[in-house]
Amino acid sequence: MTPGKPPVAIDLFAGAGGLSEGLESAGIRVVAATELHPQPALTYAFNQPNTSVLFGDIRELSLDFLAETVRHRTGKIEVDLVVGGPPCQGFSTAGKKAPTDPRNSLFYHFVRVVEYFRPRMFLLENVPGFKKMHDGQAFSRCSHMFRALGYSTVDATLDASHYGVPQRRQRFIMVGWLPGAAAPFPWPLQTHGDVGTNEELPLFPSKLLPFITAEEALDDIAFLEPGWESHRHQEAARTDYQRERRNRCNLLFNHLATRHRPKAATIFSFIREGGTISSVPPSLRSAKRTMARLDRKSISNAVLALPDDIIHYRHDRIPTVREMARLQSFDDDYVFLGKRTSGFLERRVDVPQYTQVGNAVPPLLGRVLGAALLKCLGGIQQDLRDLRQRRERHKWIRGSSGFAGYTLDPTAQGKIAITDIRGRIHPLPASTDDIPVAQSKSPFEWKVYATPPMRGQWAPTVTPKKSPAYMMEPGCDSGSQRR
Repeated sequence: MTPGKPPVAIDLFAGAGGLSEGLESAGIRVVAATELHPQPALTYAFNQPNTSVLFGDIRELSLDFLAETVRHRTGKIEVDLVVGGPPCQGFSTAGKKAPTDPRNSLFYHFVRVVEYFRPRMFLLENVPGFKKMHDGQAFSRCSHMFRALGYSTVDATLDASHYGVPQRRQRFIMVGWLPGAAAPFPWPLQTHGDVGTNEELPLFPSKLLPFITAEEALDDIAFLEPGWESHRHQEAARTDYQRERRNRCNLLFNHLATRHRPKAATIFSFIREGGTISSVPPSLRSAKRTMARLDRKSISNAVLALPDDIIHYRHDRIPTVREMARLQSFDDDYVFLGKRTSGFLERRVDVPQYTQVGNAVPPLLGRVLGAALLKCLGGIQQDLRDLRQRRERHKWIRGSSGFAGYTLDPTAQGKIAITDIRGRIHPLPASTDDIPVAQSKSPFEWKVYATPPMRGQWAPTVTPKKSPAYMMEPGCDSGSQRR
């Protein structure tokens, strides 16, 4: 790395870009990213204008082509850092935990990229179960391969709530470095905790900050009644967390409140704040066994890929995509493209907005990890996100986030490159039929105001027959290649 220049990184299994968002805000330049599915890849490409995003099966990706992609951005193929979260279902307590699951082998492709580029450091993230499932075979193999390449490694399980993210979310993190090329990695110190038992400890220079509660994260955007959508803030920010997430953005995206069927709303009404589906009379229950209402005075449970496990603390509805994104620590200017949600069978081929949010690494956790990596790489902490260009792109957003999702103004064509792993550029979901978001009234009753779902959804190259086996279940965290 040239002195004074930011470290250069590649993000694998990148999903909608949560980890990259955090790394860029810390001072690490992410120049290339790979993602299996075009829908989260488009979300990433829209929000990260200075990163080349390739979509498709990483098992078919030519690393020479990836190297040329890096060269296009930087003028050379040197990479300081490789990051990513290979698919986890085989290792997750929520998955089938099958040793033969093809998704389990994808961490070998993470190693393949590390071996090709020889970065000074790497960061691999996954579910906590990655280290122990199947008698620790995957972890042992992975560690052995990195040691064989000359890397020293450390690993730990971190909780995102300890770093200012308003949800309980544990992630396994492994960091490796080449001795002599980068300094040993120091784990970031915990910044947030339970102030009820807060004591000054030798490891902490000062007392911990309190956990961020659901109310502190959401209350300024909790105004939407079921069936309505808003593209503008209606209330003032009340907490530092809310002000930080607004990030001086005047528009509000992906904020559509579901109008549930009467039976579902009745079920929700029996669940009090902090309570679960166990309080619903047995005569009203369906086959669903997991559901809880947010407690406004507490941190949220983990935000997952499916939205119907969480009920809003104020309304008898699930949170909006934007409210879920707030719990994940995405800023309000981060736009999620693609279909809003999917039915059971469609989940085989869709990566809708809710799934993109639930699968992401929380950007605040990414920023904390990025700051620690930056020290090892000798970089300068700075925000490298191109927020000006991102907000310029907001004028291209049209229509509603409901149904098949937002469309883009045709002028975006050629300015956002959605490229597959063979280098083919695909047309964007562009249309002039929908009203630009910046001109829409707000709030509005979305089914009346928005374009009917006649056009279908945008998902080039993806069909049920072509979907790889590892896309056949809902994702559990970090890029949609773990679907």
